[in-house]
Amino acid sequence: MKRILALTLALLLCLALFAGCGGETKTNPTPAPGGTNTAAPAPTQQPSGGQETPAPTQAPAPTAEPAPAGPKHVANLIVGTTAANNTFNMTGQKDAFGRMNYNGLTQGNFFYRDENGDIQPYFCKSYEISDDGTVLDFTWHEGAIWHDGQPVTADDIVFSFEYMRDVKKVGSLSNLTKIEILGDNVGRLTFSHPDVYYWMNTSVMNTSCVYAKHIWEGVTDYSNVTGPEAAIGCGPFKLVSYDLDSQTSVYEVVPENDFLGEITVDKVTVQSYADQASLMMAMANGECDAYYTYASPIDATLIDTFAGMPDLDLGESPFAGSYQMLFGCSRAPGDDVNFRQAIAYAIDYPTAAATINGVYGQPANRGVLNPSIKGFDGSIGMLEYNPETAKSMLEAAGYKDTDGDGWREAPDGSAIDLSVIPQYSSNMEVRSRLGETVVASLKGVGVNCHIDEEAITNSEIWEDKVTKEDYDISITFCTSGMSYSTPFRYMLAELREGDSGWHWGSYHSQELKDWYYAMTEAINDEAYLENSRKLQHLADEEMFALTFAWQTSFFPFRTDKIENWGNWKSWGVINSETWFRITAK
Repeated sequence: MKRILALTLALLLCLALFAGCGGETKTNPTPAPGGTNTAAPAPTQQPSGGQETPAPTQAPAPTAEPAPAGPKHVANLIVGTTAANNTFNMTGQKDAFGRMNYNGLTQGNFFYRDENGDIQPYFCKSYEISDDGTVLDFTWHEGAIWHDGQPVTADDIVFSFEYMRDVKKVGSLSNLTKIEILGDNVGRLTFSHPDVYYWMNTSVMNTSCVYAKHIWEGVTDYSNVTGPEAAIGCGPFKLVSYDLDSQTSVYEVVPENDFLGEITVDKVTVQSYADQASLMMAMANGECDAYYTYASPIDATLIDTFAGMPDLDLGESPFAGSYQMLFGCSRAPGDDVNFRQAIAYAIDYPTAAATINGVYGQPANRGVLNPSIKGFDGSIGMLEYNPETAKSMLEAAGYKDTDGDGWREAPDGSAIDLSVIPQYSSNMEVRSRLGETVVASLKGVGVNCHIDEEAITNSEIWEDKVTKEDYDISITFCTSGMSYSTPFRYMLAELREGDSGWHWGSYHSQELKDWYYAMTEAINDEAYLENSRKLQHLADEEMFALTFAWQTSFFPFRTDKIENWGNWKSWGVINSETWFRITAK
């Protein structure tokens, strides 16, 4: 009887162990530290006293192991920003809500770019691109829900791509011809052109995400929807409240939308501050945990004030954004490559770098791109501030002071007075100071010039002048989010037929246009890198534009209450993986 009892208990134990072995295998990247949720083995039951010794062929029951502790959740992550907390519409990128969704806060972004700049699945779980770059097969997250409680369905997936293509007019989806559902959580996109790689690389923020069919179907004036339904997404957090007076918005976790593993943050509070100085004071006082604003790191002159403070990491990293100088290449003297190459030696780069980034500004090379951008070619020579070389080159090219008034004339004897137009912005301080540096540099080598005061007073006037190529030197800024399209996007003098968007260049070159589109619409990394290198060498040889300096960025965060931060270059610790990796100390 005792032997029968022992065998019965052993059988029940085996059944209990097998019952705990089921589970879902996910193909998303392995969760970051703190994101793993491993089930503990079921404890082994030992019979009470008096049992017979098991038969020799039966393995002894394992010793019970204590269940491993799961990650300690962050109860409330407080993100400080300088973006306003006024607009809550998931179709746009405005204000703090839209910019936080670059990180997939409330939205199911199909993909994201990781800390190395590589594309990773987010709402998608896995994907495969056809050899010709026209077909994308993908799977998506099972069990995802909308923030109003409804499930995300295959109809939502089909609707999302149709809505983005037909209503939102997403350019990278213009050649999407077929959207198919191949099975449970399996889809296929077919393009008439090899646009898969292009779409994926331009969709990594919130330009391509999942849209709720039951909310957006039939809505064409999407940007003006202001009701609570406008904020509903299928991301890991849902908007639960906001206060326009205090400039605060609050988000609570949606456990079902665990795209990269267990969500280790229970609540996110986004607090807007009037400026960077007040935000940094709040962070120094422990009132917020981390800083995030898209493409706007803390100013280097401000950051030094807080260096060395306990429990405050300055979040230093290389920055992919940059300020550029574009030559007016469609009229004299900017249409002369010898003049452009001479002026490249005249610019006071040390002063420009200090203006942009304080003591952290670094010399740049002659290929426009910086080392933080994928495809950067380090073999290209560095820009050099050498006024004497500039003067010699100008003399050799025929730009001489023939009338003795202290200013150089063109080779045909005509007077030179170059117009310099810094890009209009709500904050003109850096651009204006760069304009002053350029003017002083050119006058230092005998080239007369002036700031176009009309252009810097109004964005429409500036835009009109640059698009009509009515300038000799233009000063622009390219954000870090353009690291795939690169600053060359703005340097085109004309766009390909059917394309739209900003273009501020004046260098009319079929090579520039062909290589740019071959780069951005490449079907793989090899083609992208090859054409990126061609563009950089073209800039070196033709000097139609240059970058003033390479920058260092600062996105500070506190280390006293939270750990396992991931500080991404140009971006900071608030990114698409944050919700799945940080843990409380």
